[in-house]
Amino acid sequence: MTDAARLDAVALALAAGGQPARAAATLKAACATWPDLPLDQGLEALGLHGPSARGHWRDQAGRALEHASRLAYVVCWPAHPDYPALLATIVDPPLLLWVRGEANVLAAPAVAVIGSRQSTAAAREVAYQLGADLASAGVVVASGFARGVDAAAHRGALSTGRSLAVLGCGLDQPYPSDHGPLGRALAASGVLVSEFPPGAPPLAHHFPLRNRTLSGICRAVVVVQAAQRSGSLITARMALEQGRDVMAVPGDVRGGAYAGSHALLRDGARLVEHAADVLDELGWTPVAAHGGAATPGSAAVGPESALVALLALEDGVSLDHLVHQTGRECADLLGELLDLELSGRVRRDGAGRFSTVQRKW
Repeated sequence: MTDAARLDAVALALAAGGQPARAAATLKAACATWPDLPLDQGLEALGLHGPSARGHWRDQAGRALEHASRLAYVVCWPAHPDYPALLATIVDPPLLLWVRGEANVLAAPAVAVIGSRQSTAAAREVAYQLGADLASAGVVVASGFARGVDAAAHRGALSTGRSLAVLGCGLDQPYPSDHGPLGRALAASGVLVSEFPPGAPPLAHHFPLRNRTLSGICRAVVVVQAAQRSGSLITARMALEQGRDVMAVPGDVRGGAYAGSHALLRDGARLVEHAADVLDELGWTPVAAHGGAATPGSAAVGPESALVALLALEDGVSLDHLVHQTGRECADLLGELLDLELSGRVRRDGAGRFSTVQRKW
């Protein structure tokens, strides 16, 4: 793709402003050349074809691309060969994806594993295991990079294969604040994408847009835990509108933490207990992740593997010692240690010291 095509694609996406989904739907309906969108034709369709519009938005695009280049981000637009073909089929596809990591991951079969930020320990354990087992079968596990179920699914997938995160802010924004190490692990063994340019903050209205991209890029959405009013249910509804499969994990009927998940099951969503249920519903045959044999005890990638290696060196390590040895934030380490404890790789004794254990699966 030429530099001019990239500049014009970024210019058109920036011109769409705060309503990228509406603009994308308008352009897809109005431009017979879709997915090729000449800048002048696109600006005219959006009602932004004044005498200075072309130059203004190209200048804005040039600055955005220069900033992204310094951060090693790349961009994909609907006519770009790395743009996900499945995503391009939805009514309102993103006009641009800012990409950090391995862009070729976007072309692989993907399943979203999502759920509550305020998740139970059991839900995070299920999400981790689903992520690990799906990734070991060659599936890219996608999620929304939020705390709770999303983070557990990402970490599980990275322990055996690849994962994809869809963000509701610019790729350079530290949100959530304790997910820096997880973002670096995703960039090393997967990909992070956002339709919002670098510098865009995590505004509330960005997340429904993020959800439609997440469901649009995937063949199916698995809801691990959702209350009656949950953003995960919005993603599930969008997935149904886009013709995707929706599945759900059942849970405890007490307290309402799984009320949304159970509503999906009553409405016909496939019940999921194991990754095999997802693969069976989609008719997919498991293949080894990365073209190699997937083994139950595969080491995790990124900062998690370094943390496990450090724990294995000593017979019990305090949190203060880990902070000193790694130079990482206490809250960030606690989050990863909790995920490792839930996955059966780490145990904590009565004195609060952490050590490794042999995995059960």
